[in-house]
Amino acid sequence: MKRKSHTKWSLKVVLFLSLFLLSQTLQAEPKVEDETCLECHDDMSETLLMTPHQLETKSQVYCISCHTGGEIHAEDPSAENILNPQTSSSQDAVDACSTCHTPHSELDNYGFDMHQSQGLNCSSCHEVHGQKKSLLQDEQTTFCIPCHKETETKFARRSNHPVKQNILTCLSCHKFTKKQDDNLSYELERVCQSCHPVQGGPFLYEHEATSGYTVNGEGCIACHDPHGSENDRLLKQEGNDLCNQCHIEHTTRNHDSQWDLNWSKLPCQSCHIDTHGSFINHQRLDPNLEAKFGGNCFNNGCHSSSN
Repeated sequence: MKRKSHTKWSLKVVLFLSLFLLSQTLQAEPKVEDETCLECHDDMSETLLMTPHQLETKSQVYCISCHTGGEIHAEDPSAENILNPQTSSSQDAVDACSTCHTPHSELDNYGFDMHQSQGLNCSSCHEVHGQKKSLLQDEQTTFCIPCHKETETKFARRSNHPVKQNILTCLSCHKFTKKQDDNLSYELERVCQSCHPVQGGPFLYEHEATSGYTVNGEGCIACHDPHGSENDRLLKQEGNDLCNQCHIEHTTRNHDSQWDLNWSKLPCQSCHIDTHGSFINHQRLDPNLEAKFGGNCFNNGCHSSSN
């Protein structure tokens, strides 16, 4: 029993000493002082003043924290013998930044999506020497546009998400922290609900198109183009054509011949007003339908009671 206690105490001492030595190593002064770097790059310190990389702070960020190879460079000032993450390959930039930052590869994104495969590095989106606290190249995320020109044109359509009006940015919806896209109907729903909570429910009777728990569920983008559309409310198609994407069998049923002329051309939303979901009935019908049309769906001839 005494031996076990002694062994346990010894392990604690060893662990304490190891952590102490590690902390001392991390806090050790760099081999190349910032003053040495600033002799030639005297304007660089000012570009960091408003950023988390400000020199001479408690975070102990030094020039050579990012620009490795400082010892050799101090002896032979050449652009070839020191790392510049802004002009380095994507992986070299990630290696340099991840010395202090948890890289996007651990945030389940970088290394698994098109951004790395296109050779983009951290500086494609971030600017360390930009006097910006967020380190983004610009707060409106215009750095996304050069690679996403097709999306940019959609923001100019008649009905659009107000990105060009500087009300939203790409990062309002795209968080870039997922290794791969989740089911869009489940994941995108929650992105849209942050601005559209009324349409998001939950409802007692859900519209299957917006439900991530159904096989055919696509979420909001089943009906809406999130970037922009020539139709009202970002809708992919106008009128009944939108509903016909999924409900073609309902619009091709035989109507009672005496009512075809009067009723068959009515927009779906004349009766089905709760498009996103309902608390009243699973068909999402207008609760005042009989008063509205002077009868129900069957005696008005829109639907056969045998169907």
